[in-house]
Amino acid sequence: MADAARPRRRHLALPASRFIGREGELVAIAELFRRGERLVTLWGPAGMGKTRLALELASRWAEAQAGEAVWLCELTACRDLRAVCGAVARAIGAQVAAGRREATLVERIGRALATEGPALLVLDNLEHVLEQTAPALDAWVRAAPELRFLATSRERTRLAGEISYELGPLGLPTEGSTERSAAVALFLDRAAAHRASTPPPPPGDEHLADVAALVRRLEGIPLAIELAAAREGVLGVRGLLARLGSRLDLLAGAARGREARQATLRSAIEWSWDLLDDRERRALACCSVFRGPFTLAAAAAVLAEPDAAAIDRIEALRDKSLLRAAPPGSDGATRFALYEVVRELAAEKLAERGEREAALERHAAFYLAAGEAAAADFERRGGLDALNRIAGDLEELLAVAERALALAAAPRAGSEAVAERALRALCAIEPVLSTRGPFGAQLELLDRALAAAEALAADPRVMARALAARGRARRLRGQADAALEDLERARAQAAALGAAALLSGILADLGVLHHGRRDMERARDHYAQALALHRALGDRRAEGRVLGNLGALHHDERREGEAAAYYEQAIAMAAEIGDGRMEGIFSTNAGLLEQERGAPAPARRRYERAAAILGEVGDLRLLAITLGNLGALHHEEGRLPDARACHGRAVGLLREVGDRRSEGIALCRLGAALASVGEVEEARRAIEPAERLLAQLGDEPDVELARMASGFVDLALAQAARRAGRGEEAAAHAGEARRRIARAREGSPSSASRSDDVRLLLRILERSLAALGGLPEARAEGERELLLTEGARFVRPPGSGWHDLRERHAARRLLHALAEQQRCAPGRGLSLAALKEAGWPGERILPEAAANRIYVAMNQLRKLGMKPWLRRDAEGYSLDPALPVHYVAVEPAAGGGGDSRGGETGDGEGGGKRR
Repeated sequence: MADAARPRRRHLALPASRFIGREGELVAIAELFRRGERLVTLWGPAGMGKTRLALELASRWAEAQAGEAVWLCELTACRDLRAVCGAVARAIGAQVAAGRREATLVERIGRALATEGPALLVLDNLEHVLEQTAPALDAWVRAAPELRFLATSRERTRLAGEISYELGPLGLPTEGSTERSAAVALFLDRAAAHRASTPPPPPGDEHLADVAALVRRLEGIPLAIELAAAREGVLGVRGLLARLGSRLDLLAGAARGREARQATLRSAIEWSWDLLDDRERRALACCSVFRGPFTLAAAAAVLAEPDAAAIDRIEALRDKSLLRAAPPGSDGATRFALYEVVRELAAEKLAERGEREAALERHAAFYLAAGEAAAADFERRGGLDALNRIAGDLEELLAVAERALALAAAPRAGSEAVAERALRALCAIEPVLSTRGPFGAQLELLDRALAAAEALAADPRVMARALAARGRARRLRGQADAALEDLERARAQAAALGAAALLSGILADLGVLHHGRRDMERARDHYAQALALHRALGDRRAEGRVLGNLGALHHDERREGEAAAYYEQAIAMAAEIGDGRMEGIFSTNAGLLEQERGAPAPARRRYERAAAILGEVGDLRLLAITLGNLGALHHEEGRLPDARACHGRAVGLLREVGDRRSEGIALCRLGAALASVGEVEEARRAIEPAERLLAQLGDEPDVELARMASGFVDLALAQAARRAGRGEEAAAHAGEARRRIARAREGSPSSASRSDDVRLLLRILERSLAALGGLPEARAEGERELLLTEGARFVRPPGSGWHDLRERHAARRLLHALAEQQRCAPGRGLSLAALKEAGWPGERILPEAAANRIYVAMNQLRKLGMKPWLRRDAEGYSLDPALPVHYVAVEPAAGGGGDSRGGETGDGEGGGKRR
């Protein structure tokens, strides 16, 4: 029995190295015990630092809980329950007679534990004796109600009352950062300890970035990090990174004082492997063929076992910490994954078993079938579900393609089928890569796969689909001539095969390509052929796409009524069949049309609706283009911070997906917005690379767009020179902006008539120059607009000059409120109460006095030239709904006309439309 005279606290020998990280885990586990939990199992895979964390917690618990016993019982050397009982008895200092039956030993230890009162018993490395020990542990928990048990294991006990706390990797730095996360801190500390007299590496962000990359590759596993740190003095961090292809062999040795099972990652994982039965070993080995997270259905296919049996195997491996739970994929399905170090060992074991090729064949068959079914669903109905199913399997389908290409590179019997497999996988993932990017990765693989398939005379139907896919990818990369060649070849093959459904899609793609090249007649002809085939096939989704593209064609030809009608047909059809992506595309186009017609409020609603839909669908490219259009509307309305934010986000998304032309257009728009807020150097840094990129792609209206964006830099420089009193310099910069405007209008057709992107920047630049006084004569349409600067500080009524309202506070606020109401709800009046709050915010005014003040302020506005445009009805005051209202970013020059006072006293192409 326990000796009551012995000390209540036990000495815990901690490792000499510092404890780093895991502070959150320490607090969380201690809190579990403080709230009354009795049995906590700290579980996780090999090398995760379970023992080290348990020792640290025990040490801190001993310090914090004065008078409580804390014992460590190491079970690594135990092989049966009798040995476990002996180890526990020695740890707590209990005398139990040798040779007794196991049941008697368990009972006597239970009685000994019961006499100890509040205490903590750490049972370290329980997994290999768990099956025999679990009933004894359950009995001890019940026998000693004041005792707390902390077990470390690679497997949960699954006892009633157990709290299992899974220990994951150390905190990792984000991609590209140099932050000192827990994993980085551990590596730096252990590397310094091993270095001894060796000089340390040079400090700085470059070294930290290398360390961050290394610990990310090591997946934050503490044992892997410590073993790598032991070799840093010899190999250096970059040498370690270069040799990480075989982690198990690299991270070996240099680990004095460790248990044999922890001396290398290989031995740590082999320890877990040895604890599996043969069916579990086979399952783990087969799972090594997965590149990333996988579902239970995929596991069942690769294991070639019934679903129920596969579930049992996967659950067993998960319970033994050899599989980890992965975040659900975009399709919402539960997924599992292997740490890379476990995958390496499992792959070796699979090869040793002679089952690698068969497992890879089952893997390819499963993912090809799933990917092609999801791609067919997306082609028929569109929608988020099919796209997410493909996205969830993207890495595995890429692995199928890459393995097939590697096999096709060494021709042998059946190589044509292998090459076709690569093409099929790449066609299956096209909906994801063409909507979410990156385009470049798909294009490179398609080049290789098509070259192999052509050399091996692969199935012409598969070839036609792949050529069409490459044509679309090339178009998105700005390679119009190469795209046309691919699509024409695909069209000829589809026609020869009589594959009407395939042919109809290719014809639509050719229409989009010719449309982008501004060959309107060819585009119209291909759209008409595609439309006839789609209708004959009853393909409503494809029909809706072509109708929307015809709307874009009429839009570019300035036939606004016909364009609007086609857009509405396409949007209605998309809503009818539930295709959010198509609805988002043509809602954006319709918004652009509304904006060009001078109706900003409905345009904004269209853009915001489209952005919400496309964000939900996950089409990053189309979302970026929609955000760009919304940003352009913000710019036109004078909301420059919002414009800058939209364009900045659009540039980032387009760069991510690899749409080079759309990125160039977005950079032009961003540069124009930056220049409009006076950030001239930032604007140049956006516009100059955009001009080079668009020049490489060779589309003249796009190049003109970059020149037009530079006009905003001219405008900003003119404004700065004017403020500094340098009149000649201001006039020179304004003159350069005027020349850019004239150039955009030259020719027949001009760049302005051929590109809505050019027209948009042209409108904004002209209005801003008018405010600056840079145009000697306002253009005719400008005479019909109400122009305001931010907050209505300056106003130019139609047909009048500029007026300074900075000291006429009430009139300025009322005009600003009326202008905002006009932009958001044209024709709807503002009540006297709303006007009172707008003009005199927060003041308490009697209704009669407020009405009188409003009347006086409105009279001031009438005298400034607003009389023809002010309306009064039962609702209150409003502006004439036919009056266009626009904001400009440049404040007019002093004396520039009117009443000027002193200072302040109080699917398709990028850019606009998609096809």
